[in-house]
Amino acid sequence: MSNPKRNLLERHPVAAAFALTIVSGVAIAAATAALPGVGTAISGVIRAILPWVAMTAAAIAVAAAAFVVLRLAMNWPRRLPSGVLQVGPARPFAPLPELHVPAPKPQSSPAERAIAELDAMVGLGSVKAEINRLGARMQVERRRREEGLPVTPMSLHMVFAGPPGVGKTVVASTLGSIYASVGALRKGHVVQVERVSLIGSYIGQTAPKTLDRCKEALNGILFIDEAYSLTDPAGGSSDFGQEAISTILKFMEDNRDRIVVIVAGYPDKMRHFLDSNPGLSGRFARRIDFPAYSEDELIEIFARIGAKEHLKLPAGFEARIRPWVASAMHRDDWANARSMRTMVERVREMQAIRLSADPSADLSEVTISDIDHMIETMETSI
Repeated sequence: MSNPKRNLLERHPVAAAFALTIVSGVAIAAATAALPGVGTAISGVIRAILPWVAMTAAAIAVAAAAFVVLRLAMNWPRRLPSGVLQVGPARPFAPLPELHVPAPKPQSSPAERAIAELDAMVGLGSVKAEINRLGARMQVERRRREEGLPVTPMSLHMVFAGPPGVGKTVVASTLGSIYASVGALRKGHVVQVERVSLIGSYIGQTAPKTLDRCKEALNGILFIDEAYSLTDPAGGSSDFGQEAISTILKFMEDNRDRIVVIVAGYPDKMRHFLDSNPGLSGRFARRIDFPAYSEDELIEIFARIGAKEHLKLPAGFEARIRPWVASAMHRDDWANARSMRTMVERVREMQAIRLSADPSADLSEVTISDIDHMIETMETSI
């Protein structure tokens, strides 16, 4: 980069010398003419050296002109082979210093993360074993397809039979990731719906409404929770559930390789649902049973939720909540893991009431009195 502080003589020495010669000659001539008597005395000297001055000036002029032509030739724009115009001499290439780039950390795939999430869940041993069998079968079928071997068509539609709060939605998400990883589905996303998402309020509304949700689940999984609510046990003509079921079955047939449908609900009610339409049982040949959680598993879920919310549960909390859990888990409205999350929320409410009277207390600590008050509120809410 040029230095902007250099003067004219440093930047253009030949042109500056020529200009100084002309200026000095004019100055000497003016001074000689202005002093009487001096001009006569030195006029002979000037006439003697004038030819040399003229030759010197001419030489400097020629050198200045050559310098100007040379600079123009050096800076004249020229087109490079790449098509870019270059103005001025090419600058020497100076490589830029390289940035330090840390080695990329290995990233787990969506399927690996989904499987890890399911694996970390409490219990569900039979469900996890079924997912392992299904995943192994899907991987083998993919390898056979890649090697040009015959592939047996698989029905991926299935029934999830079990009570609420036992991880059916998490398993559906895991299956979507597995199907996408082996190429069975393009995306593997899950669209969860229930009766209100599919049924219209007047004639002609149900089919378009159901079709929109089916299209939303295209290349993924349509997860219908409490699917038996679509059927009308009384057979009333005002119920449009059968219209929704027929729309779903047709969409499944028209897009058999681009959508997976999972219907979920209580075991007994799901059997009634499959018997309500002749086309259902044949399309949902695979079934996964989700058992209810045991007392020990429920208490472990309670502890894990508390730890995730940075709550320090007191020693002996298990003995305090076990009798209530053992009794409540047989109620019709029991929701397994969801009920345990509700218990943790109630514990936090009891803790908040206690902390409001003691601002200096530990925000993470839960006392036995918090647990006891939680149980009291849960019993009164029954």
